[in-house]
Amino acid sequence: MDSEHYLTCYSQRIIFGKNKVTILALRKRLGKALRPHLDALSKFIKGQCALLLTNLSVRELREKFDALRSSEFARPGVPAPQTVTLAAGPCHKFTHTLEPYLRQLGLPVKLVRGVVILEEDYIACKRDQELTPEQCRVLKLFELQLSEFRVAIIASWSEEEGVLEVSDSDSRQMITSLAPAVRVTCQKLDDGQYYFIPEAVPDEPEDTLMADGGQ
Repeated sequence: MDSEHYLTCYSQRIIFGKNKVTILALRKRLGKALRPHLDALSKFIKGQCALLLTNLSVRELREKFDALRSSEFARPGVPAPQTVTLAAGPCHKFTHTLEPYLRQLGLPVKLVRGVVILEEDYIACKRDQELTPEQCRVLKLFELQLSEFRVAIIASWSEEEGVLEVSDSDSRQMITSLAPAVRVTCQKLDDGQYYFIPEAVPDEPEDTLMADGGQ
Protein backbone atom coordinates (compact mmCIF):
# COMPACT_ATOMS: atom_id res chain seq x y z
CA MET A 1 0.00 0.00 0.00
CA ASP A 2 3.06 2.29 0.10
CA SER A 3 2.50 3.40 -3.51
CA GLU A 4 -0.96 4.76 -2.79
CA HIS A 5 -1.90 8.29 -1.85
CA TYR A 6 -4.54 9.06 0.75
CA LEU A 7 -6.39 12.35 0.57
CA THR A 8 -9.15 13.85 2.65
CA CYS A 9 -12.30 14.76 0.75
CA TYR A 10 -15.47 15.77 2.58
CA SER A 11 -14.17 13.92 5.70
CA GLN A 12 -13.91 10.72 3.66
CA ARG A 13 -10.92 8.74 2.42
CA ILE A 14 -9.65 8.47 -1.15
CA ILE A 15 -7.37 5.64 -2.25
CA PHE A 16 -5.54 6.62 -5.42
CA GLY A 17 -2.49 4.76 -6.66
CA LYS A 18 -1.43 1.94 -8.92
CA ASN A 19 -4.46 -0.03 -10.03
CA LYS A 20 -2.81 -3.41 -9.42
CA VAL A 21 -2.06 -2.49 -5.81
CA THR A 22 -5.60 -1.21 -5.26
CA ILE A 23 -7.09 -4.40 -6.70
CA LEU A 24 -4.81 -6.49 -4.49
CA ALA A 25 -6.00 -4.57 -1.43
CA LEU A 26 -9.64 -5.15 -2.37
CA ARG A 27 -9.16 -8.86 -2.86
CA LYS A 28 -6.90 -9.69 0.05
CA ARG A 29 -7.54 -7.05 2.70
CA LEU A 30 -10.72 -5.01 2.46
CA GLY A 31 -12.88 -7.59 0.72
CA LYS A 32 -12.26 -10.53 3.02
CA ALA A 33 -11.48 -8.82 6.30
CA LEU A 34 -14.04 -6.00 6.28
CA ARG A 35 -16.87 -6.37 3.77
CA PRO A 36 -18.11 -9.35 1.73
CA HIS A 37 -18.03 -9.13 -2.07
CA LEU A 38 -16.22 -5.79 -1.98
CA ASP A 39 -13.55 -7.32 -4.20
CA ALA A 40 -16.11 -7.38 -7.05
CA LEU A 41 -15.28 -3.69 -7.54
CA SER A 42 -11.87 -4.69 -8.90
CA LYS A 43 -13.19 -5.24 -12.44
CA PHE A 44 -14.07 -1.53 -12.62
CA ILE A 45 -10.58 -0.33 -11.68
CA LYS A 46 -9.12 0.66 -15.04
CA GLY A 47 -7.26 3.67 -16.37
CA GLN A 48 -7.16 6.76 -14.13
CA CYS A 49 -9.28 5.51 -11.27
CA ALA A 50 -9.60 5.93 -7.51
CA LEU A 51 -11.61 4.47 -4.63
CA LEU A 52 -13.62 6.71 -2.33
CA LEU A 53 -14.63 5.27 1.04
CA THR A 54 -17.71 7.18 2.17
CA ASN A 55 -21.16 6.93 3.70
CA LEU A 56 -22.60 9.34 1.12
CA SER A 57 -25.03 8.08 -1.50
CA VAL A 58 -24.21 8.14 -5.22
CA ARG A 59 -26.56 11.10 -5.67
CA GLU A 60 -24.91 13.02 -2.83
CA LEU A 61 -21.48 12.29 -4.29
CA ARG A 62 -22.57 13.55 -7.70
CA GLU A 63 -23.55 16.88 -6.13
CA LYS A 64 -20.16 17.10 -4.42
CA PHE A 65 -18.21 16.18 -7.56
CA ASP A 66 -20.13 18.66 -9.72
CA ALA A 67 -18.70 21.39 -7.50
CA LEU A 68 -15.16 20.21 -8.32
CA ARG A 69 -15.39 21.01 -12.04
CA SER A 70 -12.56 23.07 -13.53
CA SER A 71 -11.61 24.12 -17.06
CA GLU A 72 -8.37 24.31 -19.02
CA PHE A 73 -7.27 24.77 -22.61
CA ALA A 74 -7.92 21.79 -24.86
CA ARG A 75 -5.05 19.68 -26.19
CA PRO A 76 -4.63 18.23 -29.68
CA GLY A 77 -5.98 14.78 -30.35
CA VAL A 78 -9.04 14.92 -28.09
CA PRO A 79 -12.63 15.25 -29.37
CA ALA A 80 -14.04 18.77 -29.17
CA PRO A 81 -16.82 18.89 -26.56
CA GLN A 82 -18.67 21.64 -28.41
CA THR A 83 -18.91 23.42 -31.74
CA VAL A 84 -17.28 26.85 -31.60
CA THR A 85 -18.07 29.56 -34.16
CA LEU A 86 -16.07 32.79 -34.17
CA ALA A 87 -18.36 35.65 -35.16
CA ALA A 88 -17.37 37.95 -38.01
CA GLY A 89 -16.40 41.48 -37.03
CA PRO A 90 -13.68 43.50 -35.31
CA CYS A 91 -11.46 41.74 -32.78
CA HIS A 92 -10.29 44.72 -30.73
CA LYS A 93 -8.66 42.46 -28.17
CA PHE A 94 -5.98 41.48 -30.69
CA THR A 95 -3.07 43.77 -31.49
CA HIS A 96 -2.38 44.49 -35.15
CA THR A 97 0.87 42.49 -34.95
CA LEU A 98 -1.14 39.27 -34.50
CA GLU A 99 -2.81 39.56 -37.91
CA PRO A 100 -0.14 37.60 -39.86
CA TYR A 101 -0.18 34.78 -37.29
CA LEU A 102 -3.97 34.58 -37.35
CA ARG A 103 -3.90 34.39 -41.12
CA GLN A 104 -1.24 31.66 -40.90
CA LEU A 105 -3.63 29.66 -38.71
CA GLY A 106 -6.24 29.91 -41.44
CA LEU A 107 -8.48 32.66 -40.09
CA PRO A 108 -9.99 35.00 -42.73
CA VAL A 109 -8.69 38.23 -41.19
CA LYS A 110 -7.59 41.62 -42.44
CA LEU A 111 -6.37 44.89 -40.93
CA VAL A 112 -8.59 47.97 -41.10
CA ARG A 113 -7.03 51.07 -39.55
CA GLY A 114 -4.97 48.91 -37.23
CA VAL A 115 -7.91 46.76 -36.10
CA VAL A 116 -8.00 43.02 -36.79
CA ILE A 117 -11.24 42.16 -38.60
CA LEU A 118 -12.63 38.64 -38.96
CA GLU A 119 -14.21 38.87 -42.40
CA GLU A 120 -16.76 36.07 -41.94
CA ASP A 121 -18.00 33.60 -39.38
CA TYR A 122 -15.42 30.90 -38.79
CA ILE A 123 -15.86 27.48 -37.19
CA ALA A 124 -12.91 26.93 -34.87
CA CYS A 125 -13.96 23.33 -34.13
CA LYS A 126 -16.92 20.98 -34.43
CA ARG A 127 -18.31 18.89 -31.63
CA ASP A 128 -16.95 15.32 -31.38
CA GLN A 129 -14.28 15.93 -34.05
CA GLU A 130 -10.64 15.44 -33.03
CA LEU A 131 -8.85 18.72 -32.36
CA THR A 132 -5.76 19.60 -34.40
CA PRO A 133 -2.79 21.60 -33.04
CA GLU A 134 -3.87 24.59 -35.15
CA GLN A 135 -7.40 24.49 -33.77
CA CYS A 136 -6.06 24.37 -30.22
CA ARG A 137 -3.93 27.44 -30.90
CA VAL A 138 -6.96 29.29 -32.27
CA LEU A 139 -9.05 28.36 -29.24
CA LYS A 140 -6.31 29.53 -26.89
CA LEU A 141 -5.95 32.86 -28.70
CA PHE A 142 -9.68 33.39 -28.23
CA GLU A 143 -9.32 32.37 -24.56
CA LEU A 144 -11.68 29.41 -24.88
CA GLN A 145 -11.11 26.63 -22.35
CA LEU A 146 -12.90 23.58 -23.72
CA SER A 147 -11.36 20.87 -21.56
CA GLU A 148 -13.34 20.32 -18.39
CA PHE A 149 -12.12 18.28 -15.44
CA ARG A 150 -14.96 16.16 -14.07
CA VAL A 151 -15.13 13.15 -11.77
CA ALA A 152 -17.27 10.25 -13.01
CA ILE A 153 -18.73 7.60 -10.70
CA ILE A 154 -18.31 4.17 -12.29
CA ALA A 155 -19.56 1.75 -9.64
CA SER A 156 -20.67 1.60 -6.02
CA TRP A 157 -20.81 -0.92 -3.18
CA SER A 158 -23.14 -1.10 -0.20
CA GLU A 159 -24.02 -3.83 2.28
CA GLU A 160 -27.63 -3.77 1.12
CA GLU A 161 -27.09 -3.94 -2.65
CA GLY A 162 -23.52 -5.13 -3.10
CA VAL A 163 -21.69 -3.90 -6.22
CA LEU A 164 -23.66 -1.88 -8.79
CA GLU A 165 -22.48 -0.35 -12.05
CA VAL A 166 -23.72 3.25 -12.07
CA SER A 167 -21.74 4.84 -14.92
CA ASP A 168 -24.74 5.27 -17.25
CA SER A 169 -27.06 6.80 -14.68
CA ASP A 170 -24.27 8.99 -13.28
CA SER A 171 -23.32 10.35 -16.72
CA ARG A 172 -26.93 11.48 -17.23
CA GLN A 173 -26.85 13.42 -13.97
CA MET A 174 -23.38 14.91 -14.48
CA ILE A 175 -23.39 18.68 -14.86
CA THR A 176 -21.28 20.39 -17.52
CA SER A 177 -20.81 24.10 -18.14
CA LEU A 178 -20.24 23.51 -21.87
CA ALA A 179 -23.15 24.05 -24.26
CA PRO A 180 -23.24 21.85 -27.40
CA ALA A 181 -22.54 24.89 -29.59
CA VAL A 182 -21.41 28.48 -28.94
CA ARG A 183 -20.86 31.65 -30.96
CA VAL A 184 -17.99 33.87 -29.82
CA THR A 185 -18.04 37.65 -30.17
CA CYS A 186 -15.57 40.33 -29.11
CA GLN A 187 -17.36 42.71 -26.74
CA LYS A 188 -16.45 45.76 -24.71
CA LEU A 189 -17.63 45.38 -21.12
CA ASP A 190 -18.30 47.90 -18.36
CA ASP A 191 -14.65 48.02 -17.31
CA GLY A 192 -13.73 49.38 -20.73
CA GLN A 193 -11.84 46.24 -21.74
CA TYR A 194 -12.57 43.91 -24.65
CA TYR A 195 -13.32 40.24 -24.04
CA PHE A 196 -14.22 37.23 -26.14
CA ILE A 197 -17.69 36.19 -25.01
CA PRO A 198 -19.08 32.73 -25.91
CA GLU A 199 -22.86 32.50 -26.10
CA ALA A 200 -24.83 29.29 -26.51
CA VAL A 201 -26.63 28.86 -29.83
CA PRO A 202 -29.52 26.44 -30.48
CA ASP A 203 -28.17 24.90 -33.66
CA GLU A 204 -24.75 24.30 -35.16
CA PRO A 205 -24.00 26.80 -37.96
CA GLU A 206 -23.95 25.63 -41.56
CA ASP A 207 -21.86 26.68 -44.57
CA THR A 208 -19.21 28.35 -42.44
CA LEU A 209 -15.44 28.14 -42.82
CA MET A 210 -13.83 25.35 -40.85
CA ALA A 211 -10.55 25.73 -38.97
CA ASP A 212 -8.92 23.08 -41.16
CA GLY A 213 -9.97 24.87 -44.32
CA GLY A 214 -12.89 22.54 -45.13
CA GLN A 215 -16.58 23.28 -45.35
